Amino acid sequence: MSTSHFVSIDGVRTHYLEAGAVHRGRRPSLLLLHSAEFGGAAELSWEFNIDVLARDYHVVAPDHLGFGRTDKVFDFTGQFDRRITHIRRFIETLCLGPVHVAGSSMSGGLCLTVSAREKPDWPLVSVTCCSGGGDAPNNEARKTLNTYDGTREHMKRIVDVMFVDPKWAADETYLDRRQEIATLPGAWEATAAARFKAPFRDGSGERRERDGIDYTKIAVPTLVFAGAKDGLREPGYTDGFVPKIRNCELHVFANAGHMGNIECADEFNARYLQFLKKVDG
Repeated sequence: MSTSHFVSIDGVRTHYLEAGAVHRGRRPSLLLLHSAEFGGAAELSWEFNIDVLARDYHVVAPDHLGFGRTDKVFDFTGQFDRRITHIRRFIETLCLGPVHVAGSSMSGGLCLTVSAREKPDWPLVSVTCCSGGGDAPNNEARKTLNTYDGTREHMKRIVDVMFVDPKWAADETYLDRRQEIATLPGAWEATAAARFKAPFRDGSGERRERDGIDYTKIAVPTLVFAGAKDGLREPGYTDGFVPKIRNCELHVFANAGHMGNIECADEFNARYLQFLKKVDG
């Protein structure tokens, strides 16, 4: 069973989950990074994966800056890099060493960005991206995700667009858990801050690093998961970047939306472990 911990990372009280035995020198740890919707947190993104993966690996899953039970911190001049630095310092503070990193949604894109840099910020052994990377259309599903008003009804709509099976949005206990995390003090403000834009700043000519990833520079083994019924992505969106990654495998969940590692947890766990064991020899 995973256990909950807190650690101070450069003065930021950071929450994380941990499971499995440490295999120092024998195999890397797994670092699982959660998605960034309102209410996003390690305990929700990875609850159906951690304990299974921990049978073979040491697993850690932190809450990002501003999310879950980590301090509600937002850097208006560079949150993207601040988040990357926070994870680097988390790895260093816990003495994790080289890691297999898996990221869901926003964190999937974050992992691909880091791995494509000339000098990756994290000691990567492999990267796994779940429903991240490529282009993200500003469609109605994404607007539902981004405009959360704090109500339970809106949270139900968010869950409805992320999953294919209606059972998730109909599960009152599941909605309660998501609603609780999304409405912790400072949680809405920290998540909404990424969507703020001053009316006098014209960002039309700006190109963010994560929108222009050079996928050909990713050198570590890579696994990409995608949901065939993901309403937050265009059909076949992985065709635009997966072929550019030199050592990449693609797995498409036939019956999942944006949260394949949750909705098809058994399938995800089996395929991810297969990939990890191949990489580790």
